[in-house]
This record gives sequence, structure tokens and C-alpha cells, in this order.
Amino acid sequence: MGLLDYPAPVFSWLDAEFGAVLPPTARLVLWGVLGGILSMALYRWLSPQRRIAEGRRELADARRRLDHYDGDFSGAWPIMADLLRTAGVQVVRTGWPAVIASIPLLCLLLWLSTAYGYRYPESDSVPALRVTPAPGYANWVASTGQGPPGIEVADARGGVVTVPLAAPVPVLHHRHWWNALAGNPAGYLPGDSTTREVAIALPPRRYLPAGPAWLRGWELPFFLSLVMTSLVVKRVAHIE
Repeated sequence: MGLLDYPAPVFSWLDAEFGAVLPPTARLVLWGVLGGILSMALYRWLSPQRRIAEGRRELADARRRLDHYDGDFSGAWPIMADLLRTAGVQVVRTGWPAVIASIPLLCLLLWLSTAYGYRYPESDSVPALRVTPAPGYANWVASTGQGPPGIEVADARGGVVTVPLAAPVPVLHHRHWWNALAGNPAGYLPGDSTTREVAIALPPRRYLPAGPAWLRGWELPFFLSLVMTSLVVKRVAHIE
């Protein structure tokens, strides 16, 4: 588990509570609404709204002075420098609150990609596996009903080891440094495995009844509600 995965149990508990009254697609919309409200509220709390508003006026004034300037380049340079300085300060004022406010949303996205992204295949179905480096060895091990399915891979001694697929995530790999931030819920290949990665063709979950397959996953209902909610909150709360 990485640092960004620590809120996942809370998300899972809330999702189970929502599931008592809402179908999956409605829960995705609700998660988008909650994510938009939380991220915009956190940004408004962290950001210097008065200074940002002043910066916008200063930036507009600098642009106006540059647009109306009619002279040689040497005279325009101080105006351009002031414009660049004002724009840079404005980026800093809005940038760091936006980055911090996006962290809870990033945690939510990581959890959603696992909870709503894919599912295990049916017990009599074997998904396609792609091994890196190729050629390599990987074999699907179906669930016995007492645990998750697994992947057999070769180890450095020429033997075979079975790695349980702890979550329906379509890739197994060695643990990397960035997994300290975002872990792989499916688990990791053993350190002595000659296989670097196994891509698993797990069946994706679908939440919309029609449309192209790539639009019927969790992303469209979530991001659509997220963006719409963010815009409404920004307008209603007068967030700069």
C-alpha cells in the first residue's frame, strides 16, 4: 500500500453504504460530485482569494498597457517584464493550492480505478496473458473458491511460483520506487522472478448501456459529474 492508498478503506466503506440504496453508475456520479465539492472547497480554503483577484486585475492592466503601447522595443520591455512578473506570481498563487487540493482527488482516482475498473473472469474463462520480456512463462490459475485467482511465473532458479491476484488489476510487475506513493492492489511479482511484467486481459466493467466500449467504463460518469460540479461550485462560491 502506498501513501496515496491509505484513504482506500474509507472509500470502500462509504461505497458499500451508498450501495445499499444506489446502483453502481449512480455511485460513480455521486463520487464525482463529492470529489468536485471537496477539491474546490479545499482549494478555496488554501488559496489567497483576495490576492488572486488583485493579481487578475494587475495582469489585465499590464496587458492593456502593452496593447496600447506605441513605441520602440526598449520602451516596451519594462511593460513586458511587469506582465511576465505578474503572470509568474499569479501562477504561484494558484498553483500550490491547486496541487494540494488535487491530492484527495488523486487518492479517489486510484481507488476508483481498482474498485470500478475491472473484474475477475468467470471461473471457466482464461484471460490472455502478455509477458515481458518475451518469450516468457505465465499461466493463469483459476480461483478455487477460497481465494483469488493467481498467475504462475518462472523464478530465477527455473522453478514456478504462483502470485495471487489480490485485486482485479490488469498488470503484475516488480515493486518499483513509485509504489511507495501508489501501490499495486493486485500485488507484485517476486524479486527473483525473471518476468518483469504480466499484462492480464481482464474483462472491464461497463456502466453505460450504449456507446463505444471505451466510453462505457467508470471514467465518463465520474469525470463528467466531477467537472460539472467543480464549475458550479466555482461559480456559486465565487472562487478565483
